[in-house]
Amino acid sequence: MRMATQSKAQFLNDVHTLLKKRYKPKPDKGSSRLTVLESVVYGICHEGSTREQANQALSRFKDGFFDWNEVRVSTVDEIQGVLVGLSDADSRAPKIRRFLRQLFEKTYAFNLEALTKKPLKESVKALSEYEALQSEYVEASVTRLALGGHAIPVDVPTRRVMERLGLADRSADPSALRSFLERSVPKNRASEFIDLIEDLAHDVCIDPEPDCPRCELRKVCPTGLARKEEAAVAAKSAATQARVNAKAKEKAEKGAIVTQKPPEIAKAAPKAAAKEAHKPPLKEAPKPPSPPPAKAVAPPPTPPKSSKPSKGRGGTK
Repeated sequence: MRMATQSKAQFLNDVHTLLKKRYKPKPDKGSSRLTVLESVVYGICHEGSTREQANQALSRFKDGFFDWNEVRVSTVDEIQGVLVGLSDADSRAPKIRRFLRQLFEKTYAFNLEALTKKPLKESVKALSEYEALQSEYVEASVTRLALGGHAIPVDVPTRRVMERLGLADRSADPSALRSFLERSVPKNRASEFIDLIEDLAHDVCIDPEPDCPRCELRKVCPTGLARKEEAAVAAKSAATQARVNAKAKEKAEKGAIVTQKPPEIAKAAPKAAAKEAHKPPLKEAPKPPSPPPAKAVAPPPTPPKSSKPSKGRGGTK
């Protein structure tokens, strides 16, 4: 999604208005009264997490340790115990202890409030000497919460939202994205805007897949609109395929009915076959004997002829 600077600023304003309807942000009284040191620790805890988690971690530091010097001399495991509930506690704990040790080595104290009376740029430059302030998120947090400057911290969840809204490319430089947001969002609305984007990022615009149907921005977000269109296309394709499958099944069933024998014949066929199989084979009828050949009958013998005349009635004596 490509937009001119002015239209992007207007779009951000619309986003702000829509998100206020859903999340109804409240002033964060705890983070508005942080010292410079506390804002550094708070920024380390807040990056990638929620402000509630960061506030709880900061409260546990204040309640569980006598002072910041005790935190400085504590083990990493002890500090990790304070960061329970935060992701990457094993990497946050060394950063916090390293910052406190650098601060003590440099000032022999745990107070940076003198920076609040200096020009903002000078104060930020002085803080850049500490490793913890190499994080742009932590620097922006300190600028906003302790030094009174206009800054919008951008962590991974915030950047994810900006990319899905079409306001940042994956290759965009973090400092460039931060500068754009600070130009587009007025200072008097910055804190509220940050909180709303955070609520969105941890509620529905989550990683890896956003829950677009529940998002208040689903009608204006390019990602939400694209996913809706993809879902509609997929549903249409699935419906078409279902109809094709149904027709193929119906055609197959009709073909089976045509080739199938009538029920009564089909039912009788197995029985007839079984009966025929058990029927003994027919024996061939014996041929009648041939009559004996006829014997030749000799004619009766012819009596011999007599030379004397036969006597008879009326004969002469």
